[in-house]
Formats: sequence, C-alpha cells, structure tokens
Amino acid sequence: MQRYGRAEKMKRSIYIIGGGASGLSAAIAAARAGAAVTILERQARVGKKILLSGNGRCNLGHTGHEFSHYHGTLPQLSRILQHFDTEAFFLQLGLYVRADSEGRMYPFSNMAASVLDALRMEVQKLKITVRTDMMVTDLLPQKNGSWKILTQENHSLTADAVIVAAGGSAAPSCGTDGNLLPVLERLGHRIVKPRPALCPIPSDAARLRALKGMRVRAAVSLLADGTVCAAETGEVQFTENALSGICVFNLSRFSASSKKEMALSLDVLPEAWRSAEDGGMAELERLVQIRGEMPCGELLSGLLPKRVSEVCVKEAVGTVSAKTADIFSHKKNRMLLFNLLHDWRFPVTGTAKFAQAQVTAGGVSGQSITQTLSSNVQQNLYFCGEVLDADGDCGGYNLDWAWASGAWAGRHAASPAVQKPERPRRS
Repeated sequence: MQRYGRAEKMKRSIYIIGGGASGLSAAIAAARAGAAVTILERQARVGKKILLSGNGRCNLGHTGHEFSHYHGTLPQLSRILQHFDTEAFFLQLGLYVRADSEGRMYPFSNMAASVLDALRMEVQKLKITVRTDMMVTDLLPQKNGSWKILTQENHSLTADAVIVAAGGSAAPSCGTDGNLLPVLERLGHRIVKPRPALCPIPSDAARLRALKGMRVRAAVSLLADGTVCAAETGEVQFTENALSGICVFNLSRFSASSKKEMALSLDVLPEAWRSAEDGGMAELERLVQIRGEMPCGELLSGLLPKRVSEVCVKEAVGTVSAKTADIFSHKKNRMLLFNLLHDWRFPVTGTAKFAQAQVTAGGVSGQSITQTLSSNVQQNLYFCGEVLDADGDCGGYNLDWAWASGAWAGRHAASPAVQKPERPRRS
C-alpha cells in the first residue's frame, strides 16, 4: 500500500451538487481551504439563474444585515450572515459593486454576466473541476463516512464530503426543481414543504381584467380570515390574473403557506387622506364640489390612473357615467368610495406556479442542520443556499444568503474541525 507523508497527504475530496450562486461560493471557499473540489451542474453551464437575477443586472446583495427580511427555520442564519461581507467577497474576486439609494448592491457594470465571470475566473484559478450536464439522482452514505453519488447519466462518483447546493423548486428552467428533496428526506432529514415565494399572488381574473397593465402605489395588507398577517408598501402591478410588484412578492410566501381564507387589501389613498377623522372625507367632498358637473368616473382623476379610478368608482357606487354631484352629494356614497379606497380587497384564489417564483420557501429544516450547515443525521453532508428552509425578501437578501451560506458550508466541509470561519476583509 502506498503511504503518504504529511506533505503528500491526499486532499479531501468534496463534490458540490449545483453550480449556482451558493454552489460556486462553496466551491471557492472549499478550494481555498485546501480541498479538491468538483462541481456537478445539471445544466450545460453554471450560474444560469445568476444571469437572470435583477432583470439581468444581478442584485447581488444588500448593504445591511436586516434579519427581519429573512424567514424559515434556521436559527444559525443570522450568525452566518454576520460572518460574511458580500462586497469584500467580490472585491477579492476583482469585481467592484455599488449600492443604490435603497441599499441594493449591483456590479459596477450593471451586468449580471460580470458577476458570473468573476466567479468563473476564480473557479478556474483555483483549479476547481466543473462537470456540466450531470444530474444527481441519489446519494448513498458509505460505512467509512464517504459518499457515493449517482447521476442520471449512470455515473457513480465517490467523495469524502458532499455539499448540496441544488437550489429549491423555483425557476425550474434553471434546473432547480427540488428533485433531491425526496432523497434527503429518505436520508433522515426533515423537509418543510416547498412553496413559491417572491411571486405574483393570484386573484379573481374577472375583477382584474379591467385593471390589466395598471400600476398603483399602495399600502398592502395580507389578510387571513380577515386578520392582517403581513403588510408592505410599494407599487402594485395588476396582471390578467394576479397582483404583482415587489411589495406583493414579499407577501407571497405567507399567502402560499396558509390554509385560511386569504385576501389582499390595498390602501390607495395618499397620506393626507388616511382616515375620515384626519380630513380624508373633507378632501373627497372638495373634489365632489370641484367636479360636480363631470361624470363620476372623472372624480378621482389625478389621484389614481384613469382606468383604476373608474374601476374604484364603479365598484363603490355602480356607475361611472352619472353626474358626480348627483351620486356623491349623498354622504353614504362618499363613505362607500372612501372606505373602498382605504380597503380595496382582492381575494387570493390560489398559489403561483414555481415557474413564476424567484425563490423557494421551505426545504431542509433547521432541525436537521448543525451550526456548520452539516447534516445532524449523516456524516460529511452539508447544505447551502435555497435547498435550506431559509428565504429572504426582495432586495438582494437571497443572494446574500447564497454567498454567505455557500462560503460557510464550503469552509467547514474542507476543514471539519474549523468552527469559526473568518469574515472576508476588504483589501
């Protein structure tokens, strides 16, 4: 038997399933820590979803670690994020980033391809092996603590450790359809049922038809059996069968997880109109006096887009053609319109498809994961990114988690004894 001296000791072999954001980050961290790293990517190339993020600009992170923007069952998430600096990570790769007024970080070039190029160049520099068109179908633990990896292409591979970075079920066109979750469940891990997140919320198509293509700024509340369970403010977009927009996206994970009767409530009134007591009704009465001779469909012109204002008036009083003074001289009708503008409700009629979702809520539960993102039921098995039950709001939070969790899992997989990975520092 050939023996290896200390300097000649064979490198620890790590196979990473998935060449997306978290997988590439894990590969870089593991290789820097001295492991022999191989990425198994299901698609013809790595990083396809990175190229699609941020409408092709790649909102690669956020300037602040605001943990209230994260959801799921991983208590270690905050610690992992605190130990990672996204801007420093990319500066080490030679990629400069800048933040907008909301704290969302983008590559200086404003092109997602720049992010992927920086990652791929580092992968090449570290001599990480990348094998594409490799769909993993099964993971088999071996008695000596190693792993056998089976693929759809009838390959059988052996690794000292495996990092699962295969993503969730969102954006299946990028090769993320949750195919490994049943395998991980069979291996003893608890799986929180995957749900679409950061996606439109379906509603009554008949009511939305007249609003298709319209946008309106609103305070949006998600109601469960009439009780507010989450709220956001922002621009709401109406589609032919759903409400969309960042504020709606941030509420979608809650609507998908509830079995209660759900509805979206839109408050489209300006701040000065928020309540009848604060002068809102007086403002409405003033508009009635100014536009009393006009069709009542014109009453809210300038306050809301014309088509939106007409729909609101018609829902409140049943007409848009009658004279404003004839309809709204009655206090009852003014109150009906005022209340609708303050609480315009749309029933939630279902859940968006995963193809419409940016991320997945659900995945491997925190109950099955250690502080190092390793399995607590299997040896030498690690997880990172969207396969875990951790998801963030819009604004770069999900990619922050991908880079941070990937680096954390990669470093620990390469050096299992290491407990406190150092935070990347800006040079």
